[in-house]
Amino acid sequence: MKQLTLIAIFFITVFSYSNSVSQNTVTNTIANFNIYDNGNKFSFDVYSLRTSAPDFVMGNSSYFLKYTLGVFGNAVITNVNPKYTIFSISNSYNEMGSFIYSSGKVAIQIFYNNGGPGEVISNDPGVATFGERIATINLDILDQSILPNLQWDNINTAVVNPFFQSANITNNGFYNSPLPVELSSFTSVVDGNNVNLLWSTTMEINSRGFEIERKSSSAEWINIGFIEGSNNSNVTVNYNYKDRFLSKGNYNYRLKQIDFNGNYEYFDLNSDVSIGIPVNYSLSQNFPNPFNPSTTINFSIPENSRIVLKIYDLNGREVRTLINNEFRNADYYSLNVNLAGLSSGVYFYTLTGSNFIETKKMTLIK
Repeated sequence: MKQLTLIAIFFITVFSYSNSVSQNTVTNTIANFNIYDNGNKFSFDVYSLRTSAPDFVMGNSSYFLKYTLGVFGNAVITNVNPKYTIFSISNSYNEMGSFIYSSGKVAIQIFYNNGGPGEVISNDPGVATFGERIATINLDILDQSILPNLQWDNINTAVVNPFFQSANITNNGFYNSPLPVELSSFTSVVDGNNVNLLWSTTMEINSRGFEIERKSSSAEWINIGFIEGSNNSNVTVNYNYKDRFLSKGNYNYRLKQIDFNGNYEYFDLNSDVSIGIPVNYSLSQNFPNPFNPSTTINFSIPENSRIVLKIYDLNGREVRTLINNEFRNADYYSLNVNLAGLSSGVYFYTLTGSNFIETKKMTLIK
């Protein structure tokens, strides 16, 4: 079935080139290369941009890419542009298709159904500057040791209107970087409300480093830190990162490994990390200390209760009330304090809770 589809697409391509509309130009681009699922999958976006003034309506069009045989398998398309599929407002298209061939090629096919007028290819570069995204191609990585040499198949790629006339096309983009990092382990250790992340690699090629990302159950992924990679390495390298002063709750972590050429892949921690309720009251030393004029005070309370947090000078006079007999749930807390209005010197801060009181010293230097 795939062989028949390829023959049909090839016939349309050859026919359309013989009937090209010379004043219409379209630039196709592949970009946003991404390795994910712990190095098992590879994806990229396919874009089209009309670069000439006359409108050009999308018809039966083919986007063909070729790669080193044996690197990829099992093509799936996502982020399909609704203009060019069954969701089009003009009811002009059937469902967009993806095909992978044993010869080392992958393709997206747009099927015009003759039921509507079709949709005009946009000439707006958009934020990405590549035009409108046609779809994202997702591939299984079968062999990380082979350079993929992903590039356009210019012979079989054609952007064609409903009258089988082809635009003059320019195809941009390729990917031939090593599939870069082999992660042998990624684990976590919880210490109170701190999480120590540990990971090891057995091979790194062109590795700039790792962004560490975290999300709670009700939030988006955020970047919390960066650890430099080993550039090129074929021995085991161990890494760690400590995420400090978290509130109680469940968290997910992932690594975003970035190459020097900007390519990246994600590695997910396999399980959630849970931060429980504190066992005891505690008041931590402020950080930084000395400071000017801001510092952070961390404390924990093991039960729902009212607490007081105040700052005193050397004479015992109260100079700032941070928390005044307020009700707080059992949790870990981090409070940023700005003492810009006070003069340089030594101060004391005191946390008072149910059957608990503790004082620490801080130094303000201006």
